[in-house]
Amino acid sequence: DYVNITIAGLVAINLVDGDELVAVRITDGSADVVLGTRKGQAIRFQEDGARDTGRATQGVLGIRLKDDDVVVSLAVIAEAEKGNAQLLAVSEHGFGKRTDLTEYPVQGRGGQGVITLRVTGRTGHLVGLGCVLGEEELLVLSERGVLIRTTVESVSTYGRSSQGVTIMRLDDGDQVVSAQVMLADEQLEKVAKEKEAQG
Repeated sequence: DYVNITIAGLVAINLVDGDELVAVRITDGSADVVLGTRKGQAIRFQEDGARDTGRATQGVLGIRLKDDDVVVSLAVIAEAEKGNAQLLAVSEHGFGKRTDLTEYPVQGRGGQGVITLRVTGRTGHLVGLGCVLGEEELLVLSERGVLIRTTVESVSTYGRSSQGVTIMRLDDGDQVVSAQVMLADEQLEKVAKEKEAQG
């Protein structure tokens, strides 16, 4: 359906006081959804477990949060990627790791999930969680504006309950605020050629 979005914007979701929108992703109806929390929990559930609701609603519960935990990240795994995808986690103090998707059981939405990163004073809290196949690149941005670009392949694979390894060295007082997975140049060229061939 066509929606006319004006300069004033469009309500996508109703938020209660103290709540905020973390991420939006396009899905195909058969994907798995993973929500990651600041304290290192994650829940994986099938997309069709979240029923359709109107734009001006609060939606449905994705993960049951403990204490003062909050959702910080969203990953979507397409049907074709479920067999070989990994989840890449990045923490405030520059730690990161990849973990095989098979270590994340598919649950019903609204549960407490499972650990995805062992959060300690050394690692800091979870900042980002993304679905990767290993060929992508990773951009990591710090609070003081330092940006690194590295390959996803260079980030080691560890189990869910591990801390991972340092992927970004930070000055004292600085911390990671964002981690984004993006297609590598070669992948972008391949996508462009495929679209060109389709006319």
